[in-house]
Amino acid sequence: MRIHKINLLTKLLISYLLVLMFPVIVILCYYYPYSAEVVKEKEMDWNAHITEQFMTSMDTFTRYVYNLPFELVQNREFKMYKAEESDYQRVLIANEMKKYNATDAFIYNTLLYVKNIGYLFSKTGSAYSLDDLSIPGVGYYYENWAHEDMIQTLNDLNSPIVRPVENVVVPGNNRVRMLTFVQPLPVGGTNSPGAVMIMVREDTIVRMMKSVSETYSGDFYVFDGQGRRLVSSNDTSYQSSDDFRNLVHGIGEESASSSGIYQISGTDYLVSFSVSDKNGWKYVSLLPVTESLQGIRTIQLNTAILVGLILLLEMFIIYVSIRKNYQPIRRLVDLAVQVFEPRERKHMNEIDTIKYTLEELSLANSKLDEHMKGSLPIMRDNLLFELVSGHIAGWDDFEREAGKVGIRFHHDYFTVAVLCCEADGEGIEKILDYCRNYEGRLPDDVQGYFFKSIYQQELILVCSHVENFPLKSCLERMQDEILEYTGRRTVIGIGKPSAAQLPVDLHLSYLQALRTAEFLRIRKTATVLIFDNLEVPQTGAVSYFAEILQSLELTILKNDAAMLASLAERLIGYLSNDSLPPHMIRSVYLNTVTVIFNGLQRFRHDDQSLLRLTEAAFNHRYTLEQMIGIIRESYAKLCDMISETLPVPRIATQEEILSLIEEKGMDPNCSLQMMADYFDMSVSNFSHHFKKTMGQNFKEYIDQLRIQKSIQLLRNSEETLEAISQQVGYTNTSSFIRSFKKMVGTTPGQYRNTHKA
Repeated sequence: MRIHKINLLTKLLISYLLVLMFPVIVILCYYYPYSAEVVKEKEMDWNAHITEQFMTSMDTFTRYVYNLPFELVQNREFKMYKAEESDYQRVLIANEMKKYNATDAFIYNTLLYVKNIGYLFSKTGSAYSLDDLSIPGVGYYYENWAHEDMIQTLNDLNSPIVRPVENVVVPGNNRVRMLTFVQPLPVGGTNSPGAVMIMVREDTIVRMMKSVSETYSGDFYVFDGQGRRLVSSNDTSYQSSDDFRNLVHGIGEESASSSGIYQISGTDYLVSFSVSDKNGWKYVSLLPVTESLQGIRTIQLNTAILVGLILLLEMFIIYVSIRKNYQPIRRLVDLAVQVFEPRERKHMNEIDTIKYTLEELSLANSKLDEHMKGSLPIMRDNLLFELVSGHIAGWDDFEREAGKVGIRFHHDYFTVAVLCCEADGEGIEKILDYCRNYEGRLPDDVQGYFFKSIYQQELILVCSHVENFPLKSCLERMQDEILEYTGRRTVIGIGKPSAAQLPVDLHLSYLQALRTAEFLRIRKTATVLIFDNLEVPQTGAVSYFAEILQSLELTILKNDAAMLASLAERLIGYLSNDSLPPHMIRSVYLNTVTVIFNGLQRFRHDDQSLLRLTEAAFNHRYTLEQMIGIIRESYAKLCDMISETLPVPRIATQEEILSLIEEKGMDPNCSLQMMADYFDMSVSNFSHHFKKTMGQNFKEYIDQLRIQKSIQLLRNSEETLEAISQQVGYTNTSSFIRSFKKMVGTTPGQYRNTHKA
């Protein structure tokens, strides 16, 4: 009997071991031989993907580089052929170059070379002569590009060239490694008026390389179509090897992109390359095979150790369990007690304990089902919002997902409505609950679903209905019930009904409902309105708004706080005009606060309160009164900043004013602006100060002084009226005669005839 028991134990032990050994054999026979190959394939695919991503990023940024010369030629403000004639034209060119700052994240600087004057204009507004580029620290000095060769290249250039990364001493005497694009104006043309030098920092491109993947540790290279190395992420020893040169030379001969394992200087590398169809550049990435396999070999070793430990542990457990058949059941019972502690601490046998455990598992499953059902409304709302946003291509796609969350549309016509209410988070939830309950009380001819918009105070209704269903009357009844139930007033904009051949038709109805609701929310002419009944007054005041907005920008640049406040109030008056269509009000508001916030940014770019104000101004929907309040608060803050930063104005004494007028009063250029500039005062402040000091305004005083001088000349000289008008500061005789007659009562000729000495 003892021998039989031992034999049975041995058989059971062998059977258990065979069951355990089967997955181990699979691991050893399949996983180990093929895991390295799988990793290589995955690494090659990932390597190729990273290379493609980097090439795509570079193509995106260099597209602007290659298009820039054409944009400069098309700019009518660049009159490069007239730059030699006028310094003013050079100033215009310098100012225009400041507008080409769109890709500061990629381009370090752009220099426009005007051939006929020998100057280069930077996108920062600076101008350099050709001699400046030969002096380190003054211009952009290329250490490996002879100055004479640079001048000859700029003057004779007839096709684009790209210079590989090299050392450039930038203004300020800092050395920076640059990739330089040199292109003629116009591209491919003859008799070019100049050229464009576009400089890109090497570290900018390297950061772009590394940003593709934070974990990638390989080396990136960029070569031009002739195989010249333009940029590399690292300086490596194999760059000068014949294997590497042959590899680069052969890129692009068979395919535009590929991956594989190549041996370079005795070391295996995972190599991926792509050739850009935009400019023919070759993008190459290399990763040592040992590095890519290091992780899998570590995993293989750890797996082998872990499997061995598991086998030893399982052999011990199996032997003990078989020797004591009760132990598995005992352990199962103990585990059940630990996981599901009985609510009533009474003695239970093993069967009762297992039964209790199964009941607890069933209860947990029921709770999980309830949780899943609770998430269905969220899934339903997300799907409906995707529908009205126009993100669903066809009805088949929608119906597959709609069935999962219980959405069914049975009628042929669709309409979207937007419900707006002035309520907080708790209030809007209360209204939403009521609307969802109202879904079940809708008439048989209509079927709809309410859900929350991305805006806090808006709800959206998507409904299907029969043709000519009176949806407006139905929603008016619901609106009255909401007011009675919650005490909250609402406005409802309704889009046009549509047969909705495609889901995108609902997006159009949603946009119409949004515009109608915005009209009701701002104008407050009704509470429920259909888009077809929307009456928008016609206005032609867009140009008036543009002129005021442009004046506001110039005023901010001049730091004139008084004029800034005046123009801002004029814009507020324009915003409050009843003739302005409601759909334009938000556009006027956003453009106005954008100009004001740009001015605030000039003074305190890192002010946290300014950032919070900006977020509040742009991220919410406001009433007209709230928009006006934000504009007033913003321009008042900007006026305070201007007042704090401007120097204390100089106060001109009466003696200083009289002395300057005596010196400049008969000069035709003598103006209120010139006087204000002389005393470092704004025009408005000096005008007020002059009138307060001299007892009359500036123009009256100057005209009176000039007429008095002209009276002396008319009496005591024989000079012509034209000569006299020029002597006393008038630019033309007609202006002189009008001013003389206005002040004296007769023309200068009549006065000379009657009063000549």
